[in-house]
Amino acid sequence: MKKLTPVDIFILILFITICIMSFNLYTNVSGKPEVHITVGEKEWVYDLSNDATATFEGPIGETTVEIVDNKVHVHSSDCKNQICVSTGWIDSPGEWISCLPNDVFILIKGQQDVAQGEETDDISF
Repeated sequence: MKKLTPVDIFILILFITICIMSFNLYTNVSGKPEVHITVGEKEWVYDLSNDATATFEGPIGETTVEIVDNKVHVHSSDCKNQICVSTGWIDSPGEWISCLPNDVFILIKGQQDVAQGEETDDISF
């Protein structure tokens, strides 16, 4: 068996640090669910429980985002392939939609309320 070199130890520590940081980033959510919409360097935050429609100007045109009934989706976009539109509705923290050609990124952050009896149990998980 080979002996661990300082480079091997450094890579191992770096890997563990990245794993811990990414776990904390995606699991440490709190508060009501919010929709974070980033276009270029700017960011807008909307409450997921309030219905809204907003249009954002990107490099190739407009992208219209719609929030209805605690769900969000891209209603229309000037991008060629329309992948962001075909993604459909998202409604849970951690879910996201991206329109790469128009530089629009939509992310739901926060904590979702779990209704009585809908918790994940040992059998379903």
